[in-house]
Amino acid sequence: MRTFRGGGSRRVGILIVLLIAGAIIGSLIGEALRPVLPFLVMSKDLALSPTRIDLVALNFTFGFTIKLNVAGALGMIGGYFLYRHL
Repeated sequence: MRTFRGGGSRRVGILIVLLIAGAIIGSLIGEALRPVLPFLVMSKDLALSPTRIDLVALNFTFGFTIKLNVAGALGMIGGYFLYRHL
């Protein structure tokens, strides 16, 4: 059992980086293996449609799309296991 000794925000940052890196690497591997294992690139888009915020002196638009496929999800799981073993 781990004890909390501070530095939690740093650990969360490392987790986020490993999850994103795992998703990217997994997606790249899935694309490379597409001819052999086509199910790895089955994907689902998760999106937040663009939203415009007008604050009189400042206007900005915020939105994003995440395309998650099977290989990317497996990469994220790998990133999580790597995080657990650090």
